[in-house]
Amino acid sequence: MMKPYWFLESPVDEEHKFYILMDFLTKSKKQFKTKGFEKRFKEILTVKRDLESFDKDTEFTQRTQSNMTEVDTNRFYELLDKNLNKVEEIEKIVKTSLDNINKFLDENKDQLARYNSLVAVESYCNQYHLWDSGFLVVRKSEEEFMKIFSWFFSVITIGGEEKIALLMTEMLDPQCETTLEINKIRRFLKANTKNFSDKLDCVLIANVSKDIDIDMGTEIGKEKSIDLILKNFKND
Repeated sequence: MMKPYWFLESPVDEEHKFYILMDFLTKSKKQFKTKGFEKRFKEILTVKRDLESFDKDTEFTQRTQSNMTEVDTNRFYELLDKNLNKVEEIEKIVKTSLDNINKFLDENKDQLARYNSLVAVESYCNQYHLWDSGFLVVRKSEEEFMKIFSWFFSVITIGGEEKIALLMTEMLDPQCETTLEINKIRRFLKANTKNFSDKLDCVLIANVSKDIDIDMGTEIGKEKSIDLILKNFKND
């Protein structure tokens, strides 16, 4: 997996970064017909999201930022400072890279559809604007228990600046038996979490395909859920 700031590392040159990205995509494509292709496909989509986020806000996605070590975070800001005189070249690299990734995804529509079919996310929100807190339930029919995460928005400090961040935390105990009934899930949440509200809390359910394991399904489900939450939260 490439570092999130790969396009800022020396040399900051559009042609050089083109070959770096194409090498990554070419190696990825070779794994599409192997078991576990979804991990590589997820990496491609992560690179795409981070480039889109950087293009818009000069930051990576919240998920990437939360997974970066302090060393990586410091390195990112060092590279930004170092390349202040190369802003135009960086912008060209980012936009060209996004164009090439989108072209790659368009050329591999079948694999993209296959990836998207691995996890389906459903939302159960009683009112359209209630997307500031809730729960994510990850379930797979073959698993005895479901994974449950609570999520909410909070103000955190990144790089010395206050930003709105989506925080997601797994509930480890007690466990909830796998069920297809949303009412059973809501009853479990009401009995085992503080201040759960049928009216105020948005419940998302990520249904994991039998074709992947629950851990990878959880990662994909979280990515899809975060995209959905942020989209609806920003539209409020």
